[in-house]
Amino acid sequence: MLLNLFAAGALALTGAAHTVEDVWLTKYKTLEAQIGGSSYRNPDSATLAWGESYIMRSYLDVYQATGDTAWLDKLVTHADTVIANADDVDGDGFLGWSTSRYSPVELANPGFESAASGDATLPASWTRFQDAGSHVHRTTDRVVGAQAVRVISDQAKWKKLYQNVNSAYEGGSTYVLGGWGKKAGSVTGRIVLRNGSATVCALDYTSTAWEFKQVECKLPAGGAQLRVWLEHASYTVAGSASFDEVKLRGRFPYMVHDAMIGIPMAEFIRLVAQTPPLSGYSAKAAAYRSFLETEIVPRWEQSGYLGNTWNGTTWQAPPNVDTFSHNPASSDLPFNQALGFANLLTVLHGVNGDAAYLQKANSTGQWAKRNLVNSAGAYIWNYATYTTTKEDVSHANVDLSAFLESYRRGQVFTAADMTAFKNTLKTKMWNGSATAPVFSEYVNGTGTADGADYYLHSWIELAAWDPQIKDLVAAKYAAFTPTNAGHLITLSRLLK
Repeated sequence: MLLNLFAAGALALTGAAHTVEDVWLTKYKTLEAQIGGSSYRNPDSATLAWGESYIMRSYLDVYQATGDTAWLDKLVTHADTVIANADDVDGDGFLGWSTSRYSPVELANPGFESAASGDATLPASWTRFQDAGSHVHRTTDRVVGAQAVRVISDQAKWKKLYQNVNSAYEGGSTYVLGGWGKKAGSVTGRIVLRNGSATVCALDYTSTAWEFKQVECKLPAGGAQLRVWLEHASYTVAGSASFDEVKLRGRFPYMVHDAMIGIPMAEFIRLVAQTPPLSGYSAKAAAYRSFLETEIVPRWEQSGYLGNTWNGTTWQAPPNVDTFSHNPASSDLPFNQALGFANLLTVLHGVNGDAAYLQKANSTGQWAKRNLVNSAGAYIWNYATYTTTKEDVSHANVDLSAFLESYRRGQVFTAADMTAFKNTLKTKMWNGSATAPVFSEYVNGTGTADGADYYLHSWIELAAWDPQIKDLVAAKYAAFTPTNAGHLITLSRLLK
């Protein structure tokens, strides 16, 4: 009788759990229907890394939770398109992805917020052409910030504003010229990049409402002084043109982006290799493996454009080009960026057994581990070796993913380390409420996350060392309407 009662209770609990899991699957499917196709066709590496990679990894999670191969079919569709959109923007012979989102802006005061000394109507670092201020001046009619600029035609001679491009730009590289603009009257507003008198690229604005435009152009290596001009298409036409947030920045590859995009592909390769019933996906897995091993991994050591980014201990910023800053605080990459690549290499090593992959991944993991500080049984660490700013709750997901992968492979990190990371969330970052949990912005317990603490997809995996962590994440998501890829992958981890 007691055995029967126990069995009935177990069945009741199983049924309850199944109902809860169905709730997460329903929430996942609802959000996936809204955003699942939103980013995989976009070639921008930042969009792919911080959006699409989470979507693809979530498909793996949901397959593992449900056994439904339709999710793997979605991953294949996405991966095929992402790879097809890979580029060799720098001409080094290696395919990958790139973006202009993080590179140095080669124009000072691009939003015209600062005024020139002694002339509040002139933006600092910019120079008027054939005007003393009555036709070229700052204005509060802007898109962002407090100021923009307006160039008014007098129909007698050119009225322009210009700035010389920072001489530290990478000649021969692809750059993106972009900005907001609008016109009034009959003029056409124009942002022009010129090499002396020769136009390199230009943007025309014909709308009376603010609109953002951008164009790619290859910057010359040497030659005349590069200048960006704000002007009209013709000085004989009446009207004015306004401009805001005018920027010129390079389109470069970034290791962390290649890593983040590559990780779900590598995890798919491993899943297929370890799961005989998925042999129908073997050809796709082989193609993805070839792409990662012949394009992505060697790109960061053998590129004649980027230079060798392995410094013998961990990964550094490209030594040949300034993709982050012209005055970097250090050549070391932030922890999340180096660890992302280490994560990729660890997963791939599980498939190909390449000892060099594991050696570099372990060296990077050891480097990061040496920078962990044990505070009352919890680990605290900085965003990078060159700053005292602590790691934040969102970027820590990338770090933890690498730490967990290393631990599961029996490398570098131990169960005691995982317990310390669990303690970071529970004893440093958590507000103590089981019904309305909130986590701090930084791993030392400081700062308000302001919504970033819904990005918990790696943190939730620490529930293996403390089941309450899953309960806390579930409590955060129970009455929450998720909207983005970071939320999607957290929902998929709630399913597992």
